[in-house]
Amino acid sequence: MRNKKIIFSSLVLVGLLAGGAVWQLTRSSATTGAKPVATTVAQAEILDRLGVAVAGVPSTTETLPAADRDLPKVGNHTSINFEQISKINPSVVYVDQAVADDYTAKLKQQHTPMHILNFNDYAHMRQSITQLGATYHEQGAAEKLLQQITLPKTHAAKGVKVLILMGMPGGAFLVANQHSYVGDLVTRAGGTVVAGDPNSMYAPANPQTIAQLNPDVVIRFAHAMPASVQANFVETFKQAPYNNLAATQHHHVYDAAAPEFGLTANLHVKDAYTQIQKWLEAAK
Repeated sequence: MRNKKIIFSSLVLVGLLAGGAVWQLTRSSATTGAKPVATTVAQAEILDRLGVAVAGVPSTTETLPAADRDLPKVGNHTSINFEQISKINPSVVYVDQAVADDYTAKLKQQHTPMHILNFNDYAHMRQSITQLGATYHEQGAAEKLLQQITLPKTHAAKGVKVLILMGMPGGAFLVANQHSYVGDLVTRAGGTVVAGDPNSMYAPANPQTIAQLNPDVVIRFAHAMPASVQANFVETFKQAPYNNLAATQHHHVYDAAAPEFGLTANLHVKDAYTQIQKWLEAAK
């Protein structure tokens, strides 16, 4: 019987493979006084709105919830402070699926429990909120939050072709497809995302393809170092084929900034969606 208990416990710790993400069980704060660590601002904001106290938060220039601002900072996916995470000795570290590879091996080595949350798009973020509400016995708060971020009905913007570019430090940029966070919002608003790789949310830009598709709207945002990325975008759009695009010629090139826009979904989704609707309407 003792061996069976050991085997069962080991299986629980290994986690479950679901939808391509490794999920590990977390302990309810209501019964164990859990000390979760949030590694993104979106996670910190959601846990705060659910009334869940965290023990560590990401290092960021964005605004954290007031209750979290003096907590230990654990870095971000470009500069993770694993030593600080170890010092906190958290009950669980929440990691975004989009950057989970940056954390998985080291946290496993440290024997630190990890739980992957999928914020790749609006629908998955809603699922994650529901799951967190259940984990911490805050279903009522989760339902209230879901109601507050419910998107309004779309305005028809059929036929508007939208190119989404994510700028990277160093001058490179990637094209987002319809399954990315911003791409999903564009689709919900009635637009058509073009030039992306259907099999990859973010893929290298192909200038020839972009020129052929000739988008009506271009949405640009930075993955990091926004000032540098913005300068690179400005220079790039002075050159062919970008300077000849319909979006450029008709002044429908828009720079999307944090906190509303980013790589993954967050609680500013209604503001982002409303802004996208306006951009698409202007290009009709």
